[in-house]
Amino acid sequence: MGRSYAQIMPNLRGVPLDGYIIFYQVTEVEIEIVRIVSGYLQ
Repeated sequence: MGRSYAQIMPNLRGVPLDGYIIFYQVTEVEIEIVRIVSGYLQ
């Protein structure tokens, strides 16, 4: 699930949610949330 952002960091994925983008990595044992950023343009 989510869009690949491998050009930024290997195995990085992101999913939009309520105006934010949640960046995460899936490992063998867990899902690690890397960063949450605002998806709104200023």
